[in-house]
Amino acid sequence: MKKIYSIFFLSVILYVTGIAQPILNQNNFTYNYPDSVVYFIADSVSVLDTTIGADVIFDYTKLRGYGLNQTGYYVDPVSTPSTGDFPTANMAENTDATPQNFIYTLNSADSVTNLGFVADITGFGLTTGKYDVDPEAIMRFPFAYDSNYTDGYAGSFSADLGVPIGIVSTDAEGSVSITADAWGKLIFSSTLSFDSVLRVTRIENTVTDTVVMSPFPNIVPLTVSATIINYYKPSESKAPILSFVEGSYSQNGSVVQSNRTVVSKYAMAFVSVEEIKLLNSIELYPNPSTNSYTTLILTLEKSAKIKVEILNTLGQPIFKVTEKELISGKNKIEINTATLSSGIYFVAIEIDGKTKGAKKLVVE
Repeated sequence: MKKIYSIFFLSVILYVTGIAQPILNQNNFTYNYPDSVVYFIADSVSVLDTTIGADVIFDYTKLRGYGLNQTGYYVDPVSTPSTGDFPTANMAENTDATPQNFIYTLNSADSVTNLGFVADITGFGLTTGKYDVDPEAIMRFPFAYDSNYTDGYAGSFSADLGVPIGIVSTDAEGSVSITADAWGKLIFSSTLSFDSVLRVTRIENTVTDTVVMSPFPNIVPLTVSATIINYYKPSESKAPILSFVEGSYSQNGSVVQSNRTVVSKYAMAFVSVEEIKLLNSIELYPNPSTNSYTTLILTLEKSAKIKVEILNTLGQPIFKVTEKELISGKNKIEINTATLSSGIYFVAIEIDGKTKGAKKLVVE
């Protein structure tokens, strides 16, 4: 009997060890250079699984991709053009999608600190943000389920606006909130899944001061917002196995530039030819939306039942626009955007309950 109990307890220990919630630390989180990570790009309107809690299921079996990928690089800051602006950084990162953009960090045993960035911003050109007054703590170790903190940061932005204005600078400050709100099993498909996955959500907002440029018009404050949702399997990879990344630059409540990217370390099922054809048959005008409306123009090869929804940047439905039968040819559907706050949305279309597509909509 004693031997049976021993085998039983051993099996319990092995089971618990196999599904134990993960803990992030320096060894399983921070990179060395020259590390690189290849990511597969998912459909940008992929829906975020918002399940929270312990030992849950993250269902991403409907994730789809276009067969495209991008590579993230982790390099010695000294090898980058802007190393002089970040003398204490010991890591710089960028991607082949935006090779001119860099993020500079200081990695240590108890934290990863964001010292600033260089980014090409529409209307401003190559912009340097330095958090040299108060750096931004983007990770503190150890970090596990239910860990959370908020950190303030401050520094300055500068950009070369060219002749006749030249280089302009302004102070900036912001805050970042980071939380691990769930852990459990992430399922990509019937043949690919991972236990002990930790979801970490990072939300940050930065606001600059007004740039005084007499005799030229002043540049009003710029707001930089970002939401980064990562799923980590530390024993599998330092890189997140799945990431939802969205960011925007705004002025006077209007979006200047925005982007949403969903990437995975693992290849996904492809978006179908029918979905690609649907995307090519969708138009939105005006876009950005003005006077509280935009018009959806949808060209159909044959009559079909369609459903149109407005999604937020996480791919979650905000409201249903219509669900009805449409004739073949060009159809126009007016969408009322008066109740939507300024920002980025997606107009999603489903045809006969199968084919899906979406177009990005900017509401000002």
